[in-house]
Amino acid sequence: MPFGIPVQFRDTVTSPDTAGATDVSQLATVDEAEAKLLEMEQTLGPYHPDLAAQMMQVAHLASEAGEFALATGWYDRALHNARVNNGLYGDQQLPILRGLLDLYLLSGDREAFEARAAYQFRLLGSGLPPFEEGELQAAIEFFEASLDALMGVSWDGRSRELLRLHERFESMAEAVCADPAVNVRWCQPFTFSLGRFYYLLEYKLEVFVDDPRFERTFSDPDWQSLDREPRLDALQRRLFGKGEESFQRLVTLSPDSHDALSALADWHWFYRKRDAATVLYRRACQLAPERFERASPLPEYPPLAFEPAFQAPPVPMVVNLSVTERGRPTDLAFFLPHAAGGASPPSAVRRAMRNMVFRPAFVSCAEIVSSTLELDLVFFD
Repeated sequence: MPFGIPVQFRDTVTSPDTAGATDVSQLATVDEAEAKLLEMEQTLGPYHPDLAAQMMQVAHLASEAGEFALATGWYDRALHNARVNNGLYGDQQLPILRGLLDLYLLSGDREAFEARAAYQFRLLGSGLPPFEEGELQAAIEFFEASLDALMGVSWDGRSRELLRLHERFESMAEAVCADPAVNVRWCQPFTFSLGRFYYLLEYKLEVFVDDPRFERTFSDPDWQSLDREPRLDALQRRLFGKGEESFQRLVTLSPDSHDALSALADWHWFYRKRDAATVLYRRACQLAPERFERASPLPEYPPLAFEPAFQAPPVPMVVNLSVTERGRPTDLAFFLPHAAGGASPPSAVRRAMRNMVFRPAFVSCAEIVSSTLELDLVFFD
């Protein structure tokens, strides 16, 4: 099981600073800004281009005051104003979209965030070359939002959606990594986003059964393999090769990159291809030997985790365990520091920890050894 589902390191959970209790003085400031905006509308007309900046100011103040619905309304009006005055693809929409995306992180509105991230992606070119910095950043944000939305939901009936997303992911990662104008800066972020998708596919897709004898023996529909898109089954069968090709492309571009070497090694070790992984780990260890003194759950590169803004408050958890030379966790002991005495995490969390794959520790970047760990984690209940 990939690390990050359903637990992750506590220090990676950095929720946005949410507004506290509404302050009367803040509301008064919002009221004043709204009154000024209404005066401007009466003087200039409802679609004057100068109104957009004032609408954004009101939205920002409302957001700081914790009035998220009010802030959303004013950001939407500012966006409409920008589209009326500058066209459907005007760059003037970008700072407004940024304000909306930040607001949805504060309010925890996943669906709205995903929709606006997709709109921003389309606005900046839908990932088609020639590539620009803003377009690439928007693409990463869109892809990561799409992945996060898929982590905690059922995939029944979503085969075609998954395939479309994979095709966009894969084709854009290939194009970015092949473009000398941007690949040094952007190949790794796109490869890592694609890699996270592959780990998620490995975890979420049911084991495919392609044996007529099995289907005849178990005629109960509950025992039969799902009626899925054949291309998704084909992707599942080729998943290791897809991931290997993607991470190898990154290593070829950056042969001395610790992150790239570790990502390729993690992928091999996760699939129990330990000989190839060990060679790569030893190369990566020469670049950062301190990292390999302890075992660690996979994948370390690229990390996989939920977006905490769209989850229930995380529950802190400390886990003590041993990791064998083959990367299997043993002797797990769980402790909930903020719970009543004797409380333990849900059985699903304990089971997930026991099923996780770990990268083992190395001595002098050569010998693989067992080790003990204390992990400071959180899980989402």
